[in-house]
Amino acid sequence: MATVKGQNLRILLNSETIAAALSCTLNVQLSVQQVSSKDDEGDFTRNLPMNLNWSLKSSAVVTTDTDRPNAPSITNMVGATVLVSFSLTSTDDNVTEQAPLYAGYAIISDVNISAENRKRTTYEVTFTGKRNMLSNIRRLITADGHTITTASGHTLAAPHEEV
Repeated sequence: MATVKGQNLRILLNSETIAAALSCTLNVQLSVQQVSSKDDEGDFTRNLPMNLNWSLKSSAVVTTDTDRPNAPSITNMVGATVLVSFSLTSTDDNVTEQAPLYAGYAIISDVNISAENRKRTTYEVTFTGKRNMLSNIRRLITADGHTITTASGHTLAAPHEEV
């Protein structure tokens, strides 16, 4: 079994890696509701699953890199629905998507910029899941093994179900 190094797992915003990312986090949470009745026996609480919530967070260095999503461009998108993916990356700079693990639509719900004296300025962005719970996705591949890429350079992918 191969392990995945942190620098090779990235959050992509609309198919582009976040510039100068330091860390990324995926959080999937099941909300439960306690239920009880006079007929219950035992000391344990009964819980029923209600819904799933998910979010992605990324912290990064504030840069002037305008080729990829950065603090100013992401801050201008707060409240917007975007496609985010949690993907393995490759190449020396870890910006080329190699294999998407999960993807879905999320709202950019929070951007927090932190600037301390004599330290590099960083920011943290939170993507709150909106719909299409994060799905295991795979690239669409032609019969001869090639991936399908749009004219704008985006690689097409679709949800994958294990059989």
